[in-house]
Amino acid sequence: METQKSLDQTGADASAPERMTTVRSRGGGITVTCTPAGLPVAMKLEPAQCRRDMSALADDIVALCRLAGVTAGVRRRTALAADGVPEETLSLLGLPSRADLLASEDAADTGKARTARSVR
Repeated sequence: METQKSLDQTGADASAPERMTTVRSRGGGITVTCTPAGLPVAMKLEPAQCRRDMSALADDIVALCRLAGVTAGVRRRTALAADGVPEETLSLLGLPSRADLLASEDAADTGKARTARSVR
């Protein structure tokens, strides 16, 4: 019996753990695991998070998903650069840079709810 695999847009196995990115909030109360596109596949909330304003909680979760997407994009960019893809091509692909990742983390630290800290 053959099992059906979940495939992403490129036809790669989207369920492969190395393709997932896990990020968590600064305080560690929210942990989200996302696909390279930032789509959540798993989430862990500490009980205190469930007592917060749901709109604020949702904003934080979305920000973490965005951070996961940026983190995955930076990893992809780094891998392509290591394979010899020119910087100009990487820029044309729209892959985020490490500077973009740092800016996203700084935005979270200043409370702009764009991103948070990366775990893996």
